[in-house]
Formats: sequence, C-alpha cells, structure tokens
Amino acid sequence: MFKLKIVSFVFFVLTTGLNPACLADTFTNRKTKEILHGYITSQTADSNTVVQTPEKGLVNLNLAEWTIAADRNGRNNKVVVLTLNSPILLEIETAAFEKAIARASGEGPLFVLLEIDTPGGDISLAQRICAAVTRAGNCQVIGFVKGGEFGGALSAGAAVAFACSKIYMANNTVIGAAAVITLDTKGPKSVKDKYGEDIGEKFSSAWRGYMASLAEHNNRPGLLARAMVDKDIEVIEVKQEGKRIFIDPVNKKDRQDVVHTWNKKGELLTLTASESVNCEVADKVVDSRGELLSQLDAAGAELVIDTAIQDAGREFEKVKLKCEGLEKALDLKFKEIENPQTQAGALKLLREIKSDVQTVIKLANDYPDLHVDVQKLEELQNSVEAEYKDVKTHTKRRR
Repeated sequence: MFKLKIVSFVFFVLTTGLNPACLADTFTNRKTKEILHGYITSQTADSNTVVQTPEKGLVNLNLAEWTIAADRNGRNNKVVVLTLNSPILLEIETAAFEKAIARASGEGPLFVLLEIDTPGGDISLAQRICAAVTRAGNCQVIGFVKGGEFGGALSAGAAVAFACSKIYMANNTVIGAAAVITLDTKGPKSVKDKYGEDIGEKFSSAWRGYMASLAEHNNRPGLLARAMVDKDIEVIEVKQEGKRIFIDPVNKKDRQDVVHTWNKKGELLTLTASESVNCEVADKVVDSRGELLSQLDAAGAELVIDTAIQDAGREFEKVKLKCEGLEKALDLKFKEIENPQTQAGALKLLREIKSDVQTVIKLANDYPDLHVDVQKLEELQNSVEAEYKDVKTHTKRRR
C-alpha cells in the first residue's frame, strides 16, 4: 500500500526579485509636477501600474515618469497581521501566505505585520515566502519575532525575518542557526554528510549567499547572516575611523581595533534579541505587538488579523486524516477480498476499492503535501479494474 509522509528538505535557490521597497504614497510627475497621493496596488494595465488615489480613484501610472516619496498620505489607517508560527513544511500554507500577503499589500494598509515563531523547514518553501515578502514592494512588511513554542526565527525562519524591511524582536527570542540539513529515517544530517563534501558545499554556498543577499538588501551585515549558515565562518567586529565593520579575523588590519567577537569557528551564530539589535541585525526589542505598534505610530490603527495560513494548515490536517482513514479502509478491504464469501460480495468490494482509490488520487493531486505516489495508485486502480472485469466475466459465465 501507499504511505503518507512529509518529504524532507528540497534544496534549490529561487530568484527572489529583490526590489527596493516602494512605499509609494506621494507621487510627483517629473514633467508636469502633478502631485497624487495613494498607494500602489498589485494590478497592472497596459504595462502601467494601477495606483489607488483619493484625487482620481484608480489611475494607471508609468512609475518611471514619477518620483515617489514614502509616507502615509493616502494610505488606509489599518495594519494587516499575518502569523508564521509553525514549521515551514507545507506547500498549502506557503501558497496561502503568498496570496495573503499579496492581498494585504494591495489594500493600502500602513504596513503588513508578519509575526514569526518558527524553527524553519523546507528551504524551497521558505524562499517562496521570502520572495512573496520582497514582492510586496508597494507596502512595507515589518517582521516581529514574537516568541512562543519555537522561541524565535530559526534556520529558514531567519531568512523570512531578513526578507522584512524591519525586524522587531521580543525579549526572550533568538534568530539564527540556519545551517542546511536533510532529514531521513535516521534523523537530521548535514548536507555534507548526506551528499559528500563537494555537493554539500554547493548547497551550503547557495544558501549562505541567499541569506547574505536578504540581509544586505535591508542594510544588515551579510557576514553575520553567513555565519548563521556556516559554522566555519568566524565574525569579529572592528572599529575603523569611527565606523563599525564586521569581518573575518583573517582580514583584520593593524589599525583596526577589535570591539567584539560575535562567534568563533565551530559554532553557528545564533543571536538573542538584544544582541541582534546591538549588531544591527534587528531594529528594536519590544515586549508586545502593542508596543511595536506604538513605536511605529500605528497604535490607533485598525488591526486586521489574517488567518489564511492557519486555515490552510487546518484544512490539510483534515485532508490528511481523511486520506489515512481511506488507507486503513483499503487495507481491510484488500484482506477481505482475498477470501470473499460470494462473487457478488467480491464485486461489491472491488467497486468500493476503485472508488476509494479514485478519491485518494484526487486528494493527492489537489494536495501535493500528502506526498502520495499517484503513479502507483493509478497502477493499483488499473489492476483493480482488471480484476473487477475478470470477476464480472466469470460471474456471467457461471450463470
């Protein structure tokens, strides 16, 4: 019979389409000096961008012809809250996130608040989440590492936090520990142990570069992001001409004074909330969502709690239970059909088996997270169909 399982990590780097944040609320035409207020929507028309304005409603603008100032003029006085509080393992939750953040950013809120508490998970899914965050260039996405079951933004969760334009962290949280690992029946392994030094290094190198690019895009130290991925990277902070610089110790120059050693070789970098602020990975430590909103002048804004991600997870759990129930039912029916009491009974069982297998095939196609081998199920379906026809033919002959 078929087995339902969660597949371990898949590794490849997606193009994230990192674009400068475009919080676009005041538009000034470069030639005519016309001024409009409002916000960019996710819609396009004839290669132009659709902008919602109080002056003219929806207008189609060629943004290259307008200077754009980031302010709140024309935005709606609301904050949309999305929560990522589980391992990043389900395609259905990732797809729900992509739709939710695109929908939220297109509604013109003051900003989208992404609350994060995750141990990480599938890198390819995490990269889709990061890409969705960076694509929401028409609306600022604020990350809040809020704490909870997992204690912060770990592994691929750190990448999601880095994709946000600002990071706020609760006092008891951490960020980092983002090494690439695989999972098999014997537990977690490093990619180098799993695939060998050369291939493993390719995976790690790609992930290091990806993490660093996310960090540097939002003016965070890229080397610290790399140190979260690779335990062989050591980071020291030096001061040169009054500036803070994060470097590998081998690159230290005589005139540079060592201020702090952030990690040593042999250990992945994981930062507490206060450490994160101190080394410019995070912007501020806050005790709660309410304090964060106050810090961002949004204490009086309407809060819109979007539960699309959690709803998708609950939907999958129901489907998974249904599929597991069908698997058990099929096992019983296959045992029963080995010694049917009558041919009529055998035909009835075979019809039920065909129906159950068809249902599982449909569920498998609709919900890839089930990771059911559809090809084997289709082969099984063909075998059952052939058996059904054979039994039916023998029944007719006996009559």
